Amino acid sequence: MKTFLQFFLISLILAIFCTCSKDEGGVGTIQFRMVNPVATKSQSNLQKALSNPQINSLQAPYVNPDLTGDVTQTTMVTLKFCVGDVWVSTGEVKAGGTDNLTWVRLTTTTNQELKNFEDYTFPPVEIPAGTYKSIKITFKNRFYRVVTLNSNPTVKYELLETMGSFDDPCNDNDESWVDPNYFTEQGNHKIVGGVFKVVSPGEKLRGFTIESGKTVTLSWRLGAGVTEPCTNALLDLNKNRRWDCGTDDITIICPPSVEFMWDFVVN
Repeated sequence: MKTFLQFFLISLILAIFCTCSKDEGGVGTIQFRMVNPVATKSQSNLQKALSNPQINSLQAPYVNPDLTGDVTQTTMVTLKFCVGDVWVSTGEVKAGGTDNLTWVRLTTTTNQELKNFEDYTFPPVEIPAGTYKSIKITFKNRFYRVVTLNSNPTVKYELLETMGSFDDPCNDNDESWVDPNYFTEQGNHKIVGGVFKVVSPGEKLRGFTIESGKTVTLSWRLGAGVTEPCTNALLDLNKNRRWDCGTDDITIICPPSVEFMWDFVVN
């Protein structure tokens, strides 16, 4: 009986030790990627638009074609913007708290270029094993809403906007950065008055576990994975047949399946 009890206790201790080692020891691999289901579905027309002779490369200044009238009906296909860096943390961002978390960087260098959402690629990164609850992402202020003309999807517009209010001043040469976005199971947070504040509860990151020696793919999905695009009616308020950021407006109509701007899923 004594021998059996000793064997049982030793087995229990080994089991606990192995469980702790699995969660807390070693390193695993995370593959971060950005996915745009709408661009994937409409790749044929989008590719035609991108290869149109009147369109310059992504790095060159782009000159939009004229708007078709007071209202130009278009379909949004992607966002062209700058993602600088991405971090993850085993700590949890909470409303009212401060950023005293320990962050693990997934990017090797800070990106400075604007790219279409789906064109970002990230190398796999080894990080300590554990359960991660938060992700932090930095953006530049300037971005472009990329839409195609409904009557001719090979015609593309890149609509200058800012990460702030829709009527904020716009500048094609703006290289400034906005405050980071923090995503957790409670949604998207920003720091307001020195503490975290939830700004979009639907844009969630559910926690994920990195196990030693294993790989996890974390996908950031534009439109939260929905493949049906939104219609963007471009309102030429000053009637000059050009898109003028901060002056003209957009009426956005989305299918019921579109609830959130983006989300995160783990494979």
